[in-house]
Amino acid sequence: MESLKIALVSDWYYPKLGGVAVHMHDLALHLRKLGHEVSIVTNDRVTGREEELRREGIGLIKVPGYTLGSVGINMSIFSKNASHMIPYIEGHDIVHGQHAFTPLALKAVSAGRKSGKATLLTTHSINYENSSAIKALARMTFPYFKYYLGNPHRIIAVSRASKEFIRRFTRVPIEVIQNGVNVDFFDIPLSKEEAKEKLGLGERVILYVGRLEPRKGVSTLINAMKHVDGTLLVAGQGSMLPILRERAKLLGVGERVRFLGMVEYPKLPLLYRASDVFVLPSLSEAFGIVLLEAMASGTPVIGTSVGGIPEIIDGCGLLVPPGNSERLAEAINLVLGNQNVEKRLGRLGKRRVERVYDWNVVVKRIVALYREVLDEVAEDG
Repeated sequence: MESLKIALVSDWYYPKLGGVAVHMHDLALHLRKLGHEVSIVTNDRVTGREEELRREGIGLIKVPGYTLGSVGINMSIFSKNASHMIPYIEGHDIVHGQHAFTPLALKAVSAGRKSGKATLLTTHSINYENSSAIKALARMTFPYFKYYLGNPHRIIAVSRASKEFIRRFTRVPIEVIQNGVNVDFFDIPLSKEEAKEKLGLGERVILYVGRLEPRKGVSTLINAMKHVDGTLLVAGQGSMLPILRERAKLLGVGERVRFLGMVEYPKLPLLYRASDVFVLPSLSEAFGIVLLEAMASGTPVIGTSVGGIPEIIDGCGLLVPPGNSERLAEAINLVLGNQNVEKRLGRLGKRRVERVYDWNVVVKRIVALYREVLDEVAEDG
């Protein structure tokens, strides 16, 4: 089959950390592995991935403009006509925007549609990303989003929850294709005991990986530590860090909560493998790639019953109500106190990830959709 020329477009590529950047980067690598030509189109900032992309033969196209601080969106493009994006997507058959509420993705998809290309947009959220700036913009600009979200040929939702959310804005056909994970990368050849030894960790290790923002619910997890005998490792950074440190001290669990700061991606597999249980205590979550990473590592997972989390866990881990520290503590204690439960959940999670979420499986579904849309465009043309 002939190789495709694909532009993956988003404001939210590196250096902005988070699920969208990871997804976009991994998708580019796996498309390349299948022999397709791929370019990443993003804001004009140093991504830190320049060398790797060059090595892998993936193009990096930077769109100039004023980028709004921590929100990371290109305000210059926000106010410009979509045709401004045409030069950046020329030479591609497929324009695939990532994240439904960022200007580069929306305008590139519209420009692609105008120039007769196959256009898709992946939505990663179940609300306006809990960013007050985007929320305020969205309120003022509901018609703006509605207009632009009518332009792609297809929308991909990463979960049923994100499909329900995006439906309010558009009549475009929506396909649910879950996020992927590099199973081999997280399945390291070390036992849990060996991983613990390498990191100097003792028994009963609880792990959280992710941003430290209010919606992630980490304060619930710290509250739960009052009723749990173990060490909590918190990997990540964000606006809540000082408050969470203070909270742990106040509750008298400061000694047993270790804030690791930002952990580099290559070091994550060892951290997951060394942990007895992984917890994602979010109050809102469209997906939760970290759950897949933990499951691929064979680590049992606990998540909250919000957004896309129940779809991922689906009987392969434990679910608790959001914001309920007692129930969370009970779930953690159940896993820590019972080796059979721990082993069973670890095994079930790993099997599920290999079957449903391995990037080698997911990328084929995305390429099949690309070809379907290309056929439609050819017929219309």
